[in-house]
Amino acid sequence: MQKKWVYDELAHARQEGITVDVGGVSYENRSPEELWKVLQRGTYMLDYEADTLGRITALHIDRVEPSERSAYKTMRCTKKQRSEKE
Repeated sequence: MQKKWVYDELAHARQEGITVDVGGVSYENRSPEELWKVLQRGTYMLDYEADTLGRITALHIDRVEPSERSAYKTMRCTKKQRSEKE
């Protein structure tokens, strides 16, 4: 099950009293299915916040975007490119 980690992460956070938010919106009382749907809409990064003793106190899930588009189209070598080299 591909989304099992989402269910496990939310269950662990709830069990430990860790606050969970996605893009600043609280997900503590939402279902794992709702979180999974959100995560399917883009690329997200999990960011764990800790207190001064190193205990995790919050889980922030934020959408990440590439900082810039790559200047190249692809790094893959196509058959045509290989034959041109030979």
